[in-house]
Amino acid sequence: MSENTKQNTLKGLFWNAIDRFGNQLVTTIVGIITARILTPDDFGVLAVLIIFTTVATTFVDSGLATSLVRSPKVEDNEYSTMFVFNLAVSILLYGILFFAAPYMERFNGIGGLALYARVLFLQLIIHSFGIVQYVKLLKNFSFKQTARINVLAVIFSGTAVVSLALLGFGVWAILLQSPLYSSFRTGMLWLWGDWKVSLFFSFAVLKKHLRFSLSFMFGSMLGKVFSQSYYAFIGKHFTLAETGFYLQANKWGETPNMLISSVIQGTTLSTLTPIQDDYPRFLNACRKSMKTLGFVLFPVSLCAIAVAEPAFTYFLSAKWNASIFYFQLLCFAGLFISLTDLNVNFLNIKGKSDYTLWLEVIKISAAVAVLLATFKFGILYIIFGQIGIRIAFYCVSTIFSGKIYGYHFFRQLGDLSVSFLISVMAFGAALLVPHFFPNMHDLIMLSLQSLIFAMVYLAGNHVGRNEIWIELLAMGKRKLTKK
Repeated sequence: MSENTKQNTLKGLFWNAIDRFGNQLVTTIVGIITARILTPDDFGVLAVLIIFTTVATTFVDSGLATSLVRSPKVEDNEYSTMFVFNLAVSILLYGILFFAAPYMERFNGIGGLALYARVLFLQLIIHSFGIVQYVKLLKNFSFKQTARINVLAVIFSGTAVVSLALLGFGVWAILLQSPLYSSFRTGMLWLWGDWKVSLFFSFAVLKKHLRFSLSFMFGSMLGKVFSQSYYAFIGKHFTLAETGFYLQANKWGETPNMLISSVIQGTTLSTLTPIQDDYPRFLNACRKSMKTLGFVLFPVSLCAIAVAEPAFTYFLSAKWNASIFYFQLLCFAGLFISLTDLNVNFLNIKGKSDYTLWLEVIKISAAVAVLLATFKFGILYIIFGQIGIRIAFYCVSTIFSGKIYGYHFFRQLGDLSVSFLISVMAFGAALLVPHFFPNMHDLIMLSLQSLIFAMVYLAGNHVGRNEIWIELLAMGKRKLTKK
């Protein structure tokens, strides 16, 4: 990497980490509190509607935002065209979902679902007002500003959600979380953004970005449907309580993986765009990004699996214990989602959104087939099917990466192997703790397992001279020297 690219990447990684981890910390606290107050049935209602908001939000984003971020230069008329298009699409989709809500209620047999849906779907229109402002901040590498906005928005919305839950509003507390977050976030984007409203619209501009954006949009939509369709399907074929257990397991299981990968993806999309046509530099930057992802992803995910039982019991209460094994399996499966997503991100930076679309078509086709083959045997078999699909899909994504810019499967395996093996060693050490201290208090058990995991992992990286760990130490020394 050039020095300028490296500095922008480091700055982006730092502020994106503040953004994502700060966001997740608040979300975790809110999730724990609401899980203790509300019932699995309440979360089951939300699970049924998630797929609709996921697909609709993807249509609102329409891929134009990513197309603009990866474009070297963007004119004002391109921003205004995106604003008008996204707003029009959001209003159209809300209208369709508004009139479809009663049919959703009858199909799922849940009383009041139509009203819940109509309120939840308002987030689509609210969200569309902030997309242009957010893209402009990313184009200017204003990572500090986006971090501040996102963290404040989740704090404000989370406070409101907890207050509603404590006041006895039940399912409304979690249903309002997304619309409230979108409202606070959009308001601050307009308050601190520098884009002035313009209703200029150009079909020529739209057409210019359409090839990339449509492939990206449908690819992204299929990817999200792959994840979220399980909620609607399980909600139809299993009880609300069983659906709620799966929702909690999947939500927490994907959290550590998606959180870490989103930090790196959110940074690389902006910072690697300027070097996308410089093959050696781009490949080197991709390898460094993948190593960094593995260095953080593997220990966090395996540690979460190791401490799952005391963590669930202490923070969420024993009523959610049925989710623990689901969580552990889904957390492992999430590793391959994150690795795949980074490969897809690199392909999108190279402008190969048509390749990523085909990847998603392959994945969703296989996912549907596996889901239909496994659901009759229970939720556990559905999860085993998910794991198989995610491993296979990661392998397929490396074929495309190898073809486009030379980052094939075995090269990726070599870059990830050191961090993974050391993480497995730390995982084994953490699992020994309950065998030596079987009656320890859950909070103490959680703390001790986490501490032992961290010590073994850091020691292993130091002894093994892991490249990322050595670079972090060097950066820390330089910071201390400057002070």
